[in-house]
Amino acid sequence: MTEDPTEEASRRPDLDDLEAIAGLDSEDVLGAVERFAGQCREAWLLGRSATDLPQAEGIDGVLVLGMGGSGISGDVLQAVVQARLPLPLIVIKGYGQPLPEWVGRNTLVFAVSYSGSTEETVVALEEAIARGARTIAVSSGGPLAEIAAQHGMAHVRIPPGLQPRASLGYLTMPLFAALTTMGLIPDMQEDVDEAVEILSDIAERSHRKRGTSENPAKGLASKIVGRIPVVYGGEGIGAVAAYRFKCDLNEYGKTPAFWHFLPELDHNEIVGWNRLADVTSRSFMMILLRDPDEHERVSLRFDITQRLVRDNVAEIVELQAEGTSLLARILSLVLVTQIAAIYVGLAYGVDPGPVESIQKLKAELAQN
Repeated sequence: MTEDPTEEASRRPDLDDLEAIAGLDSEDVLGAVERFAGQCREAWLLGRSATDLPQAEGIDGVLVLGMGGSGISGDVLQAVVQARLPLPLIVIKGYGQPLPEWVGRNTLVFAVSYSGSTEETVVALEEAIARGARTIAVSSGGPLAEIAAQHGMAHVRIPPGLQPRASLGYLTMPLFAALTTMGLIPDMQEDVDEAVEILSDIAERSHRKRGTSENPAKGLASKIVGRIPVVYGGEGIGAVAAYRFKCDLNEYGKTPAFWHFLPELDHNEIVGWNRLADVTSRSFMMILLRDPDEHERVSLRFDITQRLVRDNVAEIVELQAEGTSLLARILSLVLVTQIAAIYVGLAYGVDPGPVESIQKLKAELAQN
């Protein structure tokens, strides 16, 4: 029997009840995300101190291998450096069977897996090595570390004990650091410094000790609870942040969520809002992730799209990226939405850390 929504809502914890929050969050994922700025700073230094980096001369392409919370590192890298890197960069989230034909001895390959044991990433890395690619691994250990030691390749070892989705700094910053050290992109130290400063400020404003009325992440979470969120971003950093928020809502919030990006969605998804308005106007809300430097036509599309669908959703909320560098702007969106997603799970009265469905899936795969 389906539970009465009124009864369910009456039992939801108060997000300002610190004792209730601590009691639900068994893995302290909220604490890990509140320390995200420090994680980014530490990970940058780990990457800059990496040894055995490949020679940069002759590299004609960059490939990032990763899945899930680890794979998003490649998306962030691509969105930030595509205008600075004079080489093609692609991200593969899968077994990579086969890898693109052009992958070979002049390809730089990053293999990223928090545990170091992600099946798809290990398989793809082994093929890249077989083709003679120049490889760098990022992990807390596992088979990736073993492969790196076996082949004498660079390995950035990051601290263990976290969920991959709470480790974006550890998984992403070493990639920027390696490209900087190798001279493939301009030095990003100033970008990192700005990002860390802004992330520290966001973490303070969104900290659990701040009440809902003055806390942007709690305020956003309170609007999401009881609704199905649809997250839209602009092409580039907005699209990456939107996808990341959608995944965080799934994993931390234990709730369905959907995403898309402009201008692409204006060529398809916008038409879907014309149907079932009696349902969507009560149950769906729209969250728009904006970038102050977005293309002027994308900005116009955001405005028009809002007007066209406003009556078909319960509410529309806008979030603005903060900072001047692309790195700061994308990470600012990622952090405030990630904290909000954790608050959504807590508001529903669930432990935001465990991902039972994923663990069950992995267990069944291991039996076959």
